[in-house]
Parts: sequence; C-alpha cells; structure tokens
Amino acid sequence: MTEKPDPLWDPDLPCDPDLERLASALGAYRHVPKTDVIWPKPRPSRVGGRRRRVVFAVAATLAACAIGIATWLPWRLQWSDQRQWAVETDVRTLPQTWAVGQTLATAANQSATIRVARIGRMEILPGTRVTLSDTRTGHHRLDLLEGRVRARIWAPPGYFGIAAGASETVDLGCEFDMIRDARGEGTIHVTSGWIMHRVNGQETLVPAGSTLDFNEQRSGIPLATSATVGFRRAVERLDLAMSEGNRASDIEAVVAQTAIASDRFTLLTLLTRYPALASGPIYPRLATMFDGPVPDPNHRKAWRHGSVHAMNLWWEQIPRPPKAWWLNWRDALG
Repeated sequence: MTEKPDPLWDPDLPCDPDLERLASALGAYRHVPKTDVIWPKPRPSRVGGRRRRVVFAVAATLAACAIGIATWLPWRLQWSDQRQWAVETDVRTLPQTWAVGQTLATAANQSATIRVARIGRMEILPGTRVTLSDTRTGHHRLDLLEGRVRARIWAPPGYFGIAAGASETVDLGCEFDMIRDARGEGTIHVTSGWIMHRVNGQETLVPAGSTLDFNEQRSGIPLATSATVGFRRAVERLDLAMSEGNRASDIEAVVAQTAIASDRFTLLTLLTRYPALASGPIYPRLATMFDGPVPDPNHRKAWRHGSVHAMNLWWEQIPRPPKAWWLNWRDALG
C-alpha cells in the first residue's frame, strides 16, 4: 500500500489554511543552527589505552619474575662439594664455619645456629655433639652423636638427613626437633611437613603433629602429640609384642577402643607394619575413620595377606604434604 503525502512531514507540499497559520505562528521558535561557530572535535578516550599499558606492564613484570625464579631457584639448591657451612654463635670457642668431618660440640650453656647450605637453618642446642658427614647439591648429611637439634629445611624431599647410629632421619620438606642420648635412644617431633625414619631396612613416615621414638635397632610407631597416655602406652606395648612375634588380643582391643580421629595415622602404620592385625578390632575401627563405605571382606582379607594394593586404598586418602615443600617459599628468602 502506498502512503499519501502529508504536509506535516513535507513543508513543500500545499496544506490547508489552519495548518499553514499554525506553522507560521510556530516558525519563530524553530532551531536555526549557527554557521559561524566552530565546534571542537571530540577527543578520543584514553581509558582503553591506559588499560592496555597496565596489562602490558603486569605481563612484563610477571615474565621478569618467572625468568628470575627460573635462574634463582637452581642456584639456591646448588652447593659445591665439601663446601663449609656458616656457624652463627656468640660463643668464641665455637668455630665460625663447619667443615665435613668436623664435630661441633656445645657445652651445657652454649648453642649455635647453622646455615644448612642454602636450604635451611638448624639450631644446635646445649650439650650436643654433631658431625657434618657430607654436603653437596641434593645431599646434605649429619651424624647426631648426642644431644638435641632443631632443623627447618626448605628443599625437595631427601636433600637433608640426620643419621643417629644405624638409623637415619630424612627430611621431606619440613621442620622437626630431634633428640638422642648417649645410649642411642631418641625422639623426633615433627612440627611441619613430614620426615622418613629408616633403620635396618624399616621405613616409617612421620607427619606433622606427631612424635616417633627410636633406638639403635628399630623405630616405634608415630603417635599424635595429642594422643592420650592410655592410647600411647597401649600402642607401645602392642608394637613391642608384635615385633617379638607375640599376638596380644587384649592390647589390640585397648588400642581400638581408645583411638580417636587424630590417631588415624597411628592405626594405619600399625596395620601396615603388622598386616596380621587386620583380623582383629583395629581394622574395623580404622575403617570408620575413612570416607566412604566400610570396605568389603575381600579388602580385609587382602590386607591380612600383605596386599600393597589393598593398603594403598587407604594410604592414598592421607594428604601428602612432602610434595608441597615449595609452599614454604618464605624460608627461601631467609
């Protein structure tokens, strides 16, 4: 359909007298643009440009940091073979550096702080004798003869270790306190991360918040620092009985009955070291501490026969802090 021309929209068309009179009256108010005014051109917005410059600056900074870390981290972990360690102490009779093969001994009123290559620090407390056995990139080892040391290490697992006679405590990226007496008996308290204790082919993991007793022949079972006295004594008695080949059902019952959620790692270590315990009350008690349904009888039977696969089903539910040593990045700045 073709629309009819309308003088309202086209002033050149003829219109009726009323419309013509109205247009003439309103004509004085129509807008007539001025031709002698030069309007400034709008300036382009600078917000987009500023934002781009900020993004580019941030990207450049991050790239520079990544390059710096990539070159600085390997340097931090490297250490020349047999290079001496620095000793920080106010005691004049103690050396200022520590060499491989040298024994550092503190008197009852003396202490010192050692720079462990570039990967950490270690306090040598009063009444301690400790020897620097070896030091090189990726391998730093001491021998604690007697006394107490406290180490805080920033390095990948296995870089640092302390021998105590036939046993060795290997750092997995953590902080720990270690004591050894003249008879070779000692205790390790882990406050951050994990350690691995080795003696006569036996390996025991110890997580943060736990203690481990050891002697020249063997290590005990890790116990949470919050463990009750009754639970602690029952575990020690059960560990000793099982190591001698004696089954103690009454002690197993006490361990299962007194265990709480924070004792989960202790029960897991007991069952792993002595798979035969899976036939007793400790297995079902530990099962209630893990997420998910109670395992079927086949899992329990496999555990009792020493199946590594069956054990890993529960071990894999334990957090693995040793792989997160780099989270303590502030230590690297010390």
